[in-house]
Amino acid sequence: MTYTKTYLVTGASGFIGRALVDRLRTEGHNVRAAVTRGPVEAGQICCSLDASVSDWERAIEGCAGVFHLAWSTVPRSANGAPLDDVNTNVVGTVRILEALRRYPTVPFVFASSGGTVYGESLEIPICESHPLRPMGVYGASKVAAENYAMAYRRQWGVDARVLRVSNPFGPGQNIQGQLGAASIFAARALMNEPIEIWGGGETVRDYVYIDDVVEAFILMMTRSPDAFIGIEPILNVGAGKGVSLNDVVRLLNNILSRRVQVIHRSARKFDVDINVLDISLAGRVLRWMPATTFEEGMRKHIRYMQDVLVKPV
Repeated sequence: MTYTKTYLVTGASGFIGRALVDRLRTEGHNVRAAVTRGPVEAGQICCSLDASVSDWERAIEGCAGVFHLAWSTVPRSANGAPLDDVNTNVVGTVRILEALRRYPTVPFVFASSGGTVYGESLEIPICESHPLRPMGVYGASKVAAENYAMAYRRQWGVDARVLRVSNPFGPGQNIQGQLGAASIFAARALMNEPIEIWGGGETVRDYVYIDDVVEAFILMMTRSPDAFIGIEPILNVGAGKGVSLNDVVRLLNNILSRRVQVIHRSARKFDVDINVLDISLAGRVLRWMPATTFEEGMRKHIRYMQDVLVKPV
């Protein structure tokens, strides 16, 4: 039997946030979706990352848990404005943690970045104990927020938990944005637009379907604190398998039964060559494993986009 609970979700209008809110509400829970500005709609609360500690205390009061997904930058924009990234995202996260000192038993699940915090990998797949050597500001800020979360856990008993998510993709992702190569490539291919690849196309990433990501967040939130005795609650979430950009293109050629257009651009300095996560710890602690293969997820995503993007003539 599922009991109705109230959860606060920051970043509720983002890709993962929207999917998570839908899942929580489908299960009968109440959601306080934190938005950056008014007017607020039903189920929303105006509480941006620059909100005060007292504002966050009021937002958290009565909640069974906090999902912290809000982040104002992507890797490229973070590198362009490092101070803004720190002042908005890191300081904003610390304000939420400070508010949680009043509610230390309320679980706080932070969405970190398994794709950027590790930097160039010393081993593949990458486990949680791998050194954190981010190559860009975005990853450095995520590491800083993680460290603050764990410091608040050790010092003041805040029930902070971290998921390092690899490269989520699927229905609802912003195909006009700068994150989500799989979704952006699929959308461009469907619309007969050229795909841009930075470098030679052998860059390898770990793509995980959105439904599997949401499942991991739910399990991380609802897992008993006893499950984390003896370990820091920092877990990788990914597919555990690598796919190159050229592999993505080849799969699209196969699914669409035609050759898609590709334009190659100069490689970017903040892109690592390969990033594949070891997800065995999440399997042991959360009993979680991705249920959707990359090909299955892409076929589902393409069917969704065909309904949304491709208009009848």
